[in-house]
Amino acid sequence: MQCLVTGEIGEISRLHPQFTKVVGAQPAGAALVSYNGTAFESFGKEKGLNAPVSTQAAFAYGAALNYLLSEQKHHIRMGDTTVVFWAENGEDGYSQFLCDLFDTGVTDQQLMDALKAIAEGRFACWKDMNLDPDSRFCILGLAPNAARLSVRFFLSGGFGELMRNVRRHQEDLRIAKPAKAVDESELSLYELLRETANQESRDKLPSPQMIGDLARAILQGMIYPATLYEQVQVRIRAERKITWRRAAIIKAYLTRQPNFMPKEVLTVHLNEDTNYQPYLLGRLFAVLEALQEKANPGINATIRDKYFSSASATPAIVFPTLIRLAQAHLKKLDAGWRIHFDKQLGEIISRMDASYPARLSLQDQGVFQLGYYHQTQKRFTKKEDVNNG
Repeated sequence: MQCLVTGEIGEISRLHPQFTKVVGAQPAGAALVSYNGTAFESFGKEKGLNAPVSTQAAFAYGAALNYLLSEQKHHIRMGDTTVVFWAENGEDGYSQFLCDLFDTGVTDQQLMDALKAIAEGRFACWKDMNLDPDSRFCILGLAPNAARLSVRFFLSGGFGELMRNVRRHQEDLRIAKPAKAVDESELSLYELLRETANQESRDKLPSPQMIGDLARAILQGMIYPATLYEQVQVRIRAERKITWRRAAIIKAYLTRQPNFMPKEVLTVHLNEDTNYQPYLLGRLFAVLEALQEKANPGINATIRDKYFSSASATPAIVFPTLIRLAQAHLKKLDAGWRIHFDKQLGEIISRMDASYPARLSLQDQGVFQLGYYHQTQKRFTKKEDVNNG
């Protein structure tokens, strides 16, 4: 029969190779191609005859994939997905470089210099190997599916093109970090996915489908999966906490949304010049929280613990109450601090419309959270500057 791989006429392999080193697969091994139901045996074509692959091609792809699965530098794990990668020229340096992109052991500057060179179409030296941006590179995602393997995704293209997409992904994620996190390396795929799962639960893994969708979006420069943004929103509502990683995800997701127009709020640092209402509301909430903490030192629960989720979703209901609370808090401060907070509140409120919006969309809730995060980081940065001075 004609082989589906080579196109040549030859002897067909009735059984396909088994692979034992895919995470979660059957211990005895699982195949990429197999079936055992009469519904799949059209015209009496049993075993592998309904998906004809020559014995030579089956042996070749089986040997190659088993080798890649046995070599640590040629595969990584993303949730329940085993991601295998290789350069068509057979050089190991390309796979080692991709491994190091997911490894926190390398220094940020070394990695970024090499990535920048490759993304700009220049040769780069990595681990004593020269990497050609024009070399063809392949990435295969495999997941267990009963007695078989499921192909989550398969990507191939020039190594430089893939790295340009990775670099763009890192630029989209770039955001002001807390002082204690400034020296941390770029966000890995694992760290992104970790922000979507409840780390206090027994199952700390994100959705398997989201893992494949996110990897594909990063490597192909596509829109991030909506599930990434939605799950981050779930975690923020549940924990009432915006880490710099979550803020980075919100910024990156909205940056790639073609229908999201106010791009001026998707900045690395605080944008004090924008008049976009959801962003201003987030800034205002951060100032109101700071005012409450100053008026009540050592307070156990702030307005963030009680009002944050509702303030970001239904501002018209919550903010009148918060403003009344602020007036009471201002009375507790000395003249200097009262002037300081009055000035901050006045500057933000003067940029806003006369009325608060009744409801914010899910995207605008993300903008609210970015405004809150940026304003909070500016506040803490000023504290650091004062202490260092």
